[in-house]
Amino acid sequence: MLYLRWFTVMLCCLGLWACAETPSADAPYQPGFFYLSAGPDPTLTIMDTPASTPRQQIALNPPADCSLYALRPAPVGRWIVVEWECPFGPAVELFDSASGESHFALADPSIDSRLMGWLPDGRSLFVKIGSLSMPQFLKVDAATSHTTELSLSSFTYDLISSADGKKTLFSLSKGTGFGSETWLAGPDGQNPSQLAVDAQNIITLAQYSPDGSQIAFIKLTDKQPVSRIGELWVMDSEGFNMRKLAAADTSMGITPAWSPNGDRIAFAGKTADQAFANLAVYDLGKEILSSYPAAPTTQLAWSPDGTLLAFSTGSGSANDSADGREVWFYEVASGQAKKVAAKACCAGWIR
Repeated sequence: MLYLRWFTVMLCCLGLWACAETPSADAPYQPGFFYLSAGPDPTLTIMDTPASTPRQQIALNPPADCSLYALRPAPVGRWIVVEWECPFGPAVELFDSASGESHFALADPSIDSRLMGWLPDGRSLFVKIGSLSMPQFLKVDAATSHTTELSLSSFTYDLISSADGKKTLFSLSKGTGFGSETWLAGPDGQNPSQLAVDAQNIITLAQYSPDGSQIAFIKLTDKQPVSRIGELWVMDSEGFNMRKLAAADTSMGITPAWSPNGDRIAFAGKTADQAFANLAVYDLGKEILSSYPAAPTTQLAWSPDGTLLAFSTGSGSANDSADGREVWFYEVASGQAKKVAAKACCAGWIR
């Protein structure tokens, strides 16, 4: 009887320990601003605001022979995706900003994986695997790595969730010269219906507005070599009322970024002579394009209150001690930018 009681207590303790090792989706975390310091030991710096002093610095541990590709925070919550470029292909790792711990998105980290997009609740993400063999698309639970396969064409190159998480928007192309198709389906890719088709152009980098009523996307001519000049367009969520807003730079694959209240879109623009890229913001209500003479090289990130826009400039690798990139923030009201850090990149907000 004494042995049985001891065994029961041990099971309870082990159960509690296991629960503690896997924080729930609602585990507490602290919002803030972050960027990645470059060097042989890439370090994530977290602060309350871009102008405050760092409150936490956490070293990232690159997998063997891998280099950093990008950081993509969840739209809400504590998770940050760290994308690596490895000998076997791309790899998605999930970093917990609250605990400093991380794990690969897939149970088998040797399977190549690429982030396609976050779901709006910040608890799941879309991942593409088998890019060089048999492409498949998965919905992955950030905390548990539980996967659900999506019924999508292997020709799919873009994949996002609607603002309410109830629909999946994806685009596909069957090759150069075939144009592109954009489809709308259920949350797991079921029952697709065509939203748009363009036989001459590629529709890519689509993003829903915060209220889900509009979709911003980049359109570029379907030809080889791929043009570095594209166009920023918007359409309503049903695929109607398409309209061009401005010329866009496509060289860095920067996604249009909606402001938190949906009144502006930030993107990589082009100068009037289309010779250089710049940071651009389009005001939808006033139909005014503003720009700042700096070429963004990583994804753009709005502050939660919509007053600031974080971006990186320059070139280099986050694993390179001589990295030439810098992190800046742009003040929307004044139209001025201030440097946050040198030899750094990939800034964003934990919301």
